[in-house]
Amino acid sequence: MPEPRRPKPEMKPLFISILKYLDEELDHDPTYRWIMQETGLRGIPEMQITREQGRTLNMLAHLVGARRILEIGTLSGYSGVWMARALPADGKLITCEVNPKHAELAMDAFVHAGVADKVELHLGPALETLTSLELDSPFDMTFIDADKDNNLNYFQFAEAHTRSGGLIIVDNIFLNGRVIAPDANDYMQRLAAFNHHVFEKYGDSVAAIPFYKMEEDNVDGIMVVRMP
Repeated sequence: MPEPRRPKPEMKPLFISILKYLDEELDHDPTYRWIMQETGLRGIPEMQITREQGRTLNMLAHLVGARRILEIGTLSGYSGVWMARALPADGKLITCEVNPKHAELAMDAFVHAGVADKVELHLGPALETLTSLELDSPFDMTFIDADKDNNLNYFQFAEAHTRSGGLIIVDNIFLNGRVIAPDANDYMQRLAAFNHHVFEKYGDSVAAIPFYKMEEDNVDGIMVVRMP
């Protein structure tokens, strides 16, 4: 007689348990905790990527052999530290931030993490910064995490300036499922149209990785595109 089927576990509590397990098992670098604490103390929005996303960015940068990385949207420097730490001694992270308060914390974070010598932070609207960059070689990896209405503009710049075999990574492609909701507003529909454009253009060279942010009860994700 076959054994009775076990009831399926509730997926959300199970996934949260897995995240807590990983949080306990994986190393905790005090630098990242310091950045999170300073973010709150300085009144800066706590919109950082998750620790799992940071590890993913760091791993992807290592796997692609990144020497030059572009980041559009610095915020507190949390994601920038994860990527800068994957660079070789002569590597460079160019990062763009429009808010002086955010940029100040980010530079403190880069110093605190010991990567300030690898970072070039540009203050001002990202589109203006990008058009003014004097580049002598393409980027190995680009991370886009800024104002979402400009995703396509940022992505088109990245397409033109990321090497063949390099990666373009875009954050917040789901926005807690609102991007795909039947009653999505115009803003969400524009984000969905951007996702569709990239998925359709790059096909098998695109991967989408969902993530869950426990403190916000927010399901989001990143898009990873390998340049042909």
